[in-house]
Amino acid sequence: LIAAFFNQRMFRYDALAEHASAAELERIISTSRGDLFLLGLLLSLLLYVPLVNLMVPVLSALAFTHFSLARLAQLRAAG
Repeated sequence: LIAAFFNQRMFRYDALAEHASAAELERIISTSRGDLFLLGLLLSLLLYVPLVNLMVPVLSALAFTHFSLARLAQLRAAG
């Protein structure tokens, strides 16, 4: 649970820092908090799989970047 919490806190900011404004960042975080934590939880479970756990940091960064940028695109398309 701690790994899921820290992963989603770190990667959500890293993925959106250069692409989203402060208002967009806050809105995405507030509306997707549960989804981001669930993504972090699922990726942290991969830490228990031998050999796959070596790739989890890269996979986590890619997954959070893809998820966050998709949410940013949806937000911009909606409004």
